[in-house]
Amino acid sequence: MPLVGAFIGWVTNLLAVKLLFRPHRAYRFWRFTLQGVLPKRRHELARSVGRVIERELVSFDDILQHMKERDVPERIVTLVREAIRQAVLEKIPGWVPAAVKRPLAEAAGDLAGERLPYLVEWLVDSFGEVLKQEVSLPRLIEEKLNAFPLEDLERVVFEVAAREIRHIEIMGAVLGFIIGCVQAVLLLVLGLTEL
Repeated sequence: MPLVGAFIGWVTNLLAVKLLFRPHRAYRFWRFTLQGVLPKRRHELARSVGRVIERELVSFDDILQHMKERDVPERIVTLVREAIRQAVLEKIPGWVPAAVKRPLAEAAGDLAGERLPYLVEWLVDSFGEVLKQEVSLPRLIEEKLNAFPLEDLERVVFEVAAREIRHIEIMGAVLGFIIGCVQAVLLLVLGLTEL
């Protein structure tokens, strides 16, 4: 009995894990529909995941703050300053001596560098406000999750959580074994009391 209970517990948990994803398509039998939990409630789950991620994990404010903490505005200023220097060097006619070109390019880059930090900071803040108004992070996540093929989602989940899923299967066998032992003890006790 304990071995049969262990087998039943293991198979039950194995099927329960598989039935989270399978079958992908809905099969109808009279009034009963057979379909995996995730495929059946995919759109609802994707919507919920999007809301939870924005509310609990990452929002546009977090992204903008992260950009500021990573010195993104300073790097933008450095890149723009260098781009201005290169543009000035390219735009000045070839007949102008290099001794004049370089100081002009440096001066233009330095002048831009003095004013750019304020402009870049303003642009990052303004762009962040536009992003918050124009882009819905939960909707974007929902669309990406809904577009992700179910087969790939299943594969990823089983790759990431392989140990945990195996643990669930083993725990089913252990619980089945324990239940089988309890049943055997009860049968033994009941059998002895009848004698």
